[in-house]
Amino acid sequence: MESTVEQVMQDILARRIGKEDALKLYGAFSEQDRNRLVQSLRSLADGPDAAGPAHNLKPVHEAHLDDAHRRYIADLSTRFSARTGKSKRNASEHQQHFVDQRKVAGIKRPLKSIQYQLTYDRAEGAYLHDVDGNRYVDITGDNGVNLFGHQPEFIKDALRKRLEQGYPLVAYSEELFEAAKLFCDLTGNERMVYAQTGTEAVMWAVRIARAATGKKKIVMFEGSYHGVSDTVFAMRGDHNQALSAGLGLLQEYADQIYMLHYGDPSNLAFIEEHAGEIACVLTEPVQSRFPERRPVEYVRELRKITLERNIVLIFDEMVTGFRVGRRGAAGYYGVTPDITTCGKVAGGGIPTGIIAGLAKYMDYVDGGVWDFDGNVMPSARRAMMAGTHTQNSLKISATLAVCREMAKICPPEGACEYGSCDCAIGLLNRRTKAMCEAVNADFRARSLPISLQTFSSWFRIVLHEDPYGLVRELLILLLRHNGVETSVSGNNFLNLAHTDEDTQAVVGAFRHATEELIQNGFFFVEPVEEKVTADIVSLHVPAVPQASAPRVKAKALLPVNTAALRELVMADLRAVTRHS
Repeated sequence: MESTVEQVMQDILARRIGKEDALKLYGAFSEQDRNRLVQSLRSLADGPDAAGPAHNLKPVHEAHLDDAHRRYIADLSTRFSARTGKSKRNASEHQQHFVDQRKVAGIKRPLKSIQYQLTYDRAEGAYLHDVDGNRYVDITGDNGVNLFGHQPEFIKDALRKRLEQGYPLVAYSEELFEAAKLFCDLTGNERMVYAQTGTEAVMWAVRIARAATGKKKIVMFEGSYHGVSDTVFAMRGDHNQALSAGLGLLQEYADQIYMLHYGDPSNLAFIEEHAGEIACVLTEPVQSRFPERRPVEYVRELRKITLERNIVLIFDEMVTGFRVGRRGAAGYYGVTPDITTCGKVAGGGIPTGIIAGLAKYMDYVDGGVWDFDGNVMPSARRAMMAGTHTQNSLKISATLAVCREMAKICPPEGACEYGSCDCAIGLLNRRTKAMCEAVNADFRARSLPISLQTFSSWFRIVLHEDPYGLVRELLILLLRHNGVETSVSGNNFLNLAHTDEDTQAVVGAFRHATEELIQNGFFFVEPVEEKVTADIVSLHVPAVPQASAPRVKAKALLPVNTAALRELVMADLRAVTRHS
């Protein structure tokens, strides 16, 4: 198993892990790797550019707004409401009958007058058009569904043809058979079944695992998202236990879940210790809330343990399925799970869930494969699954069209290497990375505590101070005001219809939005002490004798911007000392 020095270094500096987790990871390293981590952190703190004053910008908290801030918000409200008046009227007038959980996402009292949903008139390619005549570069990606742009002709043609032929909900069709085979061929699975949504697909995948193993417990990971079914919707409690996530959710469901830290090698022993009661390990191989959290060796060791201990390994690839390539994140890791759940991209915009995997598990849905003319009957050991719309023929047509398109644009298994393939998916992934690097460079140059974290063609807006505060919501509103529509979840996506001109527009919108926030006092300057003499490393990991390893410069270990990382270390030092 492996969690590399480089990964831990980046996690400490970006504050994705705290002192307790850093100590656990440190303890799992060899003595040589411990020394590398310690010396690298010290090198950043004591480097040639460490001396002298420095400054970091911090976002203003909602509780600290002054009269100038309020005047600016009032002015922005006037400007934005004038630009999107019809949308505001719709959002206000139709609440009596229309219920929508999205309208309260991220709501802040000072911003409430402009935190309404836009009403769209149409969507084309990379763009959304609202009812007030405004056009937006769309990076919402329809929550990850939209890989091919709005209204791709190949999906429209497939749906037109199906509408003309009729769209029965439960009858078999030739398209149903072809779509199932092609999906399995593309993804490397043996059998597949449709569900109605991603949430339903995960719920049923867990049911299959429990049926196959006769065990109850589920292992999940903090930071992952698997939909909103009672089976899996929970949060982390103490001692690897789970807590119900809110109103209407029973603790009895959460009691069947172990919630662990993703990528922490020490919890692999916990899984082995409790293997006799664990039916499945359910994971987003790349967490949709943490796209840069990709513990390759940890996942490979997890695969090994689950195989040895009769535990079903389930990859939830709702976001990564087809977006990363034919095999999604499974191809990136070089790992084959027992069951994979997909949806979003694969459905081509029509509500879709897919459960696919090894035949020995998928056989629990329909009793397996048999000869209709022979004496063999299907197995009686089946897990209940049903739904009127599971094989909706409109969904089947859209899925088949997507699978055919993926077969065209993405090379066969083994020919596509993440990060280097020149297929359409590979080029899109690199375009996304380049765009995010440009935005992040601008953030660093102006000492902004913001970054875009990315994997494949999706990226997440992260504020490293007050991450769900007022400034984050203002940034989203200002991006919209600058012609870029984002997702309130923080997850955003490029699609195959975006051009270089569109990505430049996104870069420019981030620049204009953040500059307006700076000019109007929504970030403030916090001075950094001239030189910190305390041992930074001792705040993260136990001290290591200096003689145990030669001093190694950080740049020899990591291709990083030393000055920027030094400032992150200093910021981390202040945060630790304030709370210790």
